[in-house]
Amino acid sequence: MNSPNVKKCIVAVDDAPDMLKAVFHALHDQYKVVPVQKPETLKEVLKTIKPDLFLLDYNMPVLSGFHLIPVIRSFPEHKDTPIIFLTSDGTVDNISDAVARGAKDYILKPFNPGRLREKIAQHI
Repeated sequence: MNSPNVKKCIVAVDDAPDMLKAVFHALHDQYKVVPVQKPETLKEVLKTIKPDLFLLDYNMPVLSGFHLIPVIRSFPEHKDTPIIFLTSDGTVDNISDAVARGAKDYILKPFNPGRLREKIAQHI
């Protein structure tokens, strides 16, 4: 169990640097935020840290957020780590597909920082 003064870790994967900055600014007071701009590097990142939650963009070049779920779940320590999609593509099909693939929640972009913190707090 983490001691009270150790921040929980969130990995945010998004190809847009401005979105990663917005997530960092919304969360850095409460959480350790690890930004990942190139989704194809996530597997290497996960060899060095153990996040408590993942924020994944849906649409990204090379690997989409959906493609990252099996990468995350391939690590035994992350078989149950919460995944939240942070996406501008909030169609009913995409949302239900995300949940079917193991995502715990989704947040639409542009996001409200307070709402983002609330949703994260529900899952970790």
